[in-house]
Amino acid sequence: MKKEAYIMRRASLALPMIALAAAFAGSPAAAELQAEDASLVPLFLQTCTSSTMTAEALLSGVTGSSEWQEVAAPTVDLKALEKVPSTLTTGAFRKPTSVREWTRTVSGRDVRLVIAQLPAKNVYRNVCALFAPDIKNAMPYFDAFRDGMKAISLSGKSTDLPHYVEYGGRLADRRRAHADMYSRTQAMTTPRTMHMAIVFE
Repeated sequence: MKKEAYIMRRASLALPMIALAAAFAGSPAAAELQAEDASLVPLFLQTCTSSTMTAEALLSGVTGSSEWQEVAAPTVDLKALEKVPSTLTTGAFRKPTSVREWTRTVSGRDVRLVIAQLPAKNVYRNVCALFAPDIKNAMPYFDAFRDGMKAISLSGKSTDLPHYVEYGGRLADRRRAHADMYSRTQAMTTPRTMHMAIVFE
């Protein structure tokens, strides 16, 4: 019963957004949406994806960069990355064994990066997420995100919501992975923050 109630709660979150997407898609406002900073998706792809997709490679890229400054006490609510219009991430971020957070300024924004490790019993073991504040809507970023996910062999799951898009499947070496983008993330306290995140084995 608890599982059924949880699924119903997720559905109640997703259905209004689907209705909104249908109404929004043909509106003048949709055509006028512009990305606040077109460099955000390339930054995520550069930082959180690689040809090998290993935690060691991602971490090495961040710690070897002078532009990322690690914060002493992470501010991210990692479990809140589950609070999206999807059931595919349910339980994915439980009980992290390590959480590290960095900051850098991108076009005047305080952009945050989080790399975390999850327990061995979890479906996914590694998390890499980028957070950008002051983003009105994720939709102008969807195309670049889609191209980046195709490059690492992930296919679309939810792709027609105004603030949310997700991809999943298996990487080239057959490890499972899931990635999403949400411009109403609850994982950071700053309003109108967008996250781009990937979890993988």
